[in-house]
Amino acid sequence: VQEAGEKLMDVSNLGVPEIEQRLKALNQAWAELKQLAATRGQKLDESLTYQQFLAKVEEEEAWISEKQQLLSVEDYGDTMAAVQGLLKKHDAFETDFQAHRDRCKNICDDGMRLVSDGNHHSDSINQRCQQLQTKLDHLAALAGRRKAKLVDNSAYLQF
Repeated sequence: VQEAGEKLMDVSNLGVPEIEQRLKALNQAWAELKQLAATRGQKLDESLTYQQFLAKVEEEEAWISEKQQLLSVEDYGDTMAAVQGLLKKHDAFETDFQAHRDRCKNICDDGMRLVSDGNHHSDSINQRCQQLQTKLDHLAALAGRRKAKLVDNSAYLQF
């Protein structure tokens, strides 16, 4: 279109100012469209990284929910062997829990990087990180309570 307009101005002197004005408007509209497309592309990239962040958060939240249910079981063992088995399982859980805590910390660090990079989902990212930390704290409290009860039950059964 640009070339056709320039050829028209070269061939004829009729309406040259109007053609120049329209070409200028066309260039301006094209630049604006390119800018809008770039902005849209950036937002799509931000949304993709946000969705990836959410998938990781939801995976950890599912793990936490599963473990909360297991820690809420009231079985503390009725024999010394049962208690020792449950204590071993609990120790294995604590090792696993530490790995998931580290993973959650990395996820939230990634989330904070998204926020500092200006991701347009910043409020939601902050909220999800806080929720994840609250759930981790609650799971830690449940784990501590269960371990204490298992240790108490072990001491009780020793006498």
